[in-house]
Amino acid sequence: MYMRIGVYGSAAGDHSSGIRSRAREIGREIARLGHVVVTGACPGLPHEAVLGAREEGGRTVGFSPAVGREDHIERFGYPTEGLKEMVFVPANHPLRDDPAACLKCRNVASVASVDAAIFVGGATGTLNEFTIAWDLGRRIGVLRGSGGVADAIIPALLPLIGAGEGSVVFDDDPVRLVRRVTGHRSHFIAR
Repeated sequence: MYMRIGVYGSAAGDHSSGIRSRAREIGREIARLGHVVVTGACPGLPHEAVLGAREEGGRTVGFSPAVGREDHIERFGYPTEGLKEMVFVPANHPLRDDPAACLKCRNVASVASVDAAIFVGGATGTLNEFTIAWDLGRRIGVLRGSGGVADAIIPALLPLIGAGEGSVVFDDDPVRLVRRVTGHRSHFIAR
């Protein structure tokens, strides 16, 4: 049975090729294991995971803050490359004209749809997705050394929310992180 794995993180900013490569490898590994990559249909590190999954022929789902494909591209300036499926904010949503509210609606819908969430870098939007994942009881993984809230805020937040030892998986290796979050063990995986 496949899992839906959310990959959340920095949509903006200047990231080293090493961080981008690690985000892409997360997507590749999710696809290699037969799981689905879910993102907020944004640019940056989550989009790298989408591209990595598609390189492996994997399924990708993007939850957009827009009300349609044209709005996604024009109002938000977000990419569509690599996204096999897209989910949009309903056109009749009362906050559809408020971009910030649409982003938060997208965050809730996206995170609620996944079985597990992996965090790479990030800022306040990523922190919002983390707290939603925590509140919904999702499996959570954090890519160490990816910067942003993944390194600076999430580790500091855990004692404040009562997170026990091992409740969030931290790893600096993208393949190992995906396998730990999904429960796969490398000796069971044929390469």
